[in-house]
Amino acid sequence: MNIATSSRRKGFTLVELLVVIAIIVALAALATPQIFKALKRAALVDAINNAKQVKLALDSFATDFDGQYPSDDTAEYVSEGGTGSTYSNDYFRQMFLAGGTESEKIFWVKNSACAAKGAPDDKVKEGGVVQADLILEEGDCHWAYLTDQTNLKSGSRPLILDGYKKDTSEWDRDTWDQKVVVCHIDNSCKALRMRPSDGKVLDGSKKDILSAQADAWDGESPAELLKQPQPGR
Repeated sequence: MNIATSSRRKGFTLVELLVVIAIIVALAALATPQIFKALKRAALVDAINNAKQVKLALDSFATDFDGQYPSDDTAEYVSEGGTGSTYSNDYFRQMFLAGGTESEKIFWVKNSACAAKGAPDDKVKEGGVVQADLILEEGDCHWAYLTDQTNLKSGSRPLILDGYKKDTSEWDRDTWDQKVVVCHIDNSCKALRMRPSDGKVLDGSKKDILSAQADAWDGESPAELLKQPQPGR
């Protein structure tokens, strides 16, 4: 047998190689949606874990402030000049100044529709002292916050939840596939499904969780308490 001919037969012909490539591409196309779903599920788990860590820090803060979560009143105790009152960042900043946490990263979520693409740097100190202007800068926070709450309020009240899409007044439907991460005063923290027609999240009585009609609010208007995160540039 001719050695050269035998060597050629050991390799792929051009047609065979193209067939193999086509099969690989087809399999990759079938696998890609499943991979994306798995990655999104993992990101959602991370987000819920982060929300739980934020809630722990809030509870620690409340223990030191007679049950109050960060508010305009408590701001006076943690910082002489206050911490601001425009964004959720401003209120969450109080926990750092009070010594309840030093982690900025628990306030950030991968693929957030309102925060920056990159995670915070966790640099909140200079010379070993926490500096207010370094804490949760714009784009560092994903979570919205409902102010003026205490740990004695109805446990079903939301306390932190996904922030709205940047420059809008609605949640992003794509972030968690029509779901919203909500953490309540009673420590229940989960992804709740949005109503397809309007993007609202409903409580057990089919009321918008951010409306005065929801059972948890007893006629109080949560819309006036809701603070959104400061978006990145």
